[in-house]
Amino acid sequence: MTHTAAASRASESTHPSEIAKLAGPVAADAGCVLYEVQWRGATLVVLASAAGGNAIGVDALSQLSRRLSTALDAADMIDGRYVLEVSSPGLERSLRRPEHFSGAVGERAVIRTNGPLRQRIVGEILSADSTAVSIRIEEISAHPSHHSEAQPAVGQTLSVPFGDIAKARTTFEWGSQPRRSSGSGNVPHAKRGQTPRQTSREGQRR
Repeated sequence: MTHTAAASRASESTHPSEIAKLAGPVAADAGCVLYEVQWRGATLVVLASAAGGNAIGVDALSQLSRRLSTALDAADMIDGRYVLEVSSPGLERSLRRPEHFSGAVGERAVIRTNGPLRQRIVGEILSADSTAVSIRIEEISAHPSHHSEAQPAVGQTLSVPFGDIAKARTTFEWGSQPRRSSGSGNVPHAKRGQTPRQTSREGQRR
């Protein structure tokens, strides 16, 4: 869900981790859980889910957007114009932190490792702690120069340390039943000249 705020004060130069410190408590007060904060160009993207990992509704996203816009105005964190976009992480989402992986237990994921081996692992996430994720392998491949090395077999469980992960995301097979709804919603508060399906909250950076 994106919204347009007439005069937000905040900046793309502000690191997402700093914005997350402000957005986390705001999300909690709105009955949501902050998933991630990131910049996409001049758009500040805030991803949130409902408490308990349930689907998040349009009303909750709208309320969070309004509260967060007010909090950013008051904090005066970001200089210049920007667009605030608040939405749910969705069925297919990036996994960056241990809590992302633990929240995706039971879901199918794609993990790419770094280092010389550079494996691509597809499978079900079985568990995750503060150091590694455990995944049941459905597919696995490595960089061509390492194809001769022994690979874990399909069906085996592999523990991948977080330090070895270059990228990871959940993946959804269309036609299958999702473990939980993405809960993403997008409507209300259309600005004049915009359609209700895609509204935005624009901030003004000094």
